[in-house]
Amino acid sequence: MRAHDLELVKAQSLAEYGHQRLDALCAAIGVTAEEQRSARAVFQIACESWGELPLGEAPAWDNDLTDDGTPFEFSLGFEGEKPELRLLFEPQLDAGPLTQQTSWQAGRALLARLQARGSCDCSQLEQILPLFEPSPDYLPRFSLWHAVVLGEHGASLFKAYVNPEIVGVAHSRGLVQRALERIGMTEAWTFVDQRLADDTRLPYLSLDLQSQQTGRVKLYATATSAEAVERLVSGAAGLPRGEATRWLRLLNQSDGPYSNRPILICFGFRPGAPSPEATVHVPIRNYAPNDQEALERTRALLTLTQGEQLEAALMALAKAPLRRSHGVLSYVSLRQGRSRVRVTTYMAPGAYTTGEGSDRRSSGTIPTGRPSSVPPSRALK
Repeated sequence: MRAHDLELVKAQSLAEYGHQRLDALCAAIGVTAEEQRSARAVFQIACESWGELPLGEAPAWDNDLTDDGTPFEFSLGFEGEKPELRLLFEPQLDAGPLTQQTSWQAGRALLARLQARGSCDCSQLEQILPLFEPSPDYLPRFSLWHAVVLGEHGASLFKAYVNPEIVGVAHSRGLVQRALERIGMTEAWTFVDQRLADDTRLPYLSLDLQSQQTGRVKLYATATSAEAVERLVSGAAGLPRGEATRWLRLLNQSDGPYSNRPILICFGFRPGAPSPEATVHVPIRNYAPNDQEALERTRALLTLTQGEQLEAALMALAKAPLRRSHGVLSYVSLRQGRSRVRVTTYMAPGAYTTGEGSDRRSSGTIPTGRPSSVPPSRALK
């Protein structure tokens, strides 16, 4: 057992566990003491609504953010030689029964606190939030998530994620169209709508919590083959035809069908840009037998230094040697940058994963959501 694993045995609350995981990750990638303090301060904001909950043996609520129900996830963005640390998390009320509906209330409360602190601009998000409020008669996969990019010198960019399938898959396209129209992005919907197939789903809509003049709007679509991915990304900024297929062959070892879990295409719309950026999110945990194999496939897209940083990060988070660990490296996303591919790796903290093997649930739902009296199945994210 490694030293940081011994420390984790002592964790009594979700906050303690998260801080220990964050510290291990920061040490692995070599952040400065100042940057680590900043990261810990942001994590404290993320967990302030649920951090004092006991860690226990099972999630306190049936969140859909990670496979095992841990309500936060780390990611590292690789573009330069220094990785960008990010955090995705789901707020929750600190008392009473915990559900997707109470998560919505907690998420709204967090937005209000962040705006009061001057940490974000929610003006654009507020225009569309009423469209995505959960119904008491329907149990969605999630209602409101948040993410934060931990920048240098304490600067942070917050984001919010809403669920287009909040009342079912059948209503998602109409909700997205209305949302984009409300914020003056009708052309963005036209671009996406022309590329959708009958079986394409729209599971996530994300907004940077910045002013409408600078913030991005991101819409996610599913694809179950390389051919479908190429159709979706056609016309996106800076992505040569066939490049997405090359990535998929490298990471998933096939052109599809990707029946275990679909590929996610993220359309990133920037104010004033003639066409969106396209990011391909590959659920590598579903197509690699273990974390070591997932790491080796991903290293082919990284520099030598970046590959070493990713390996150190995975070893810091895994509870077993990488050849016997599975699902710590959950997603790899790729976007064509100016000079090279930007690679982002998503890593599960594993609060409720016991160790070797694959004892994780499959997060996501097909279909997404059921009547609230019926627990949802999982199979997308």
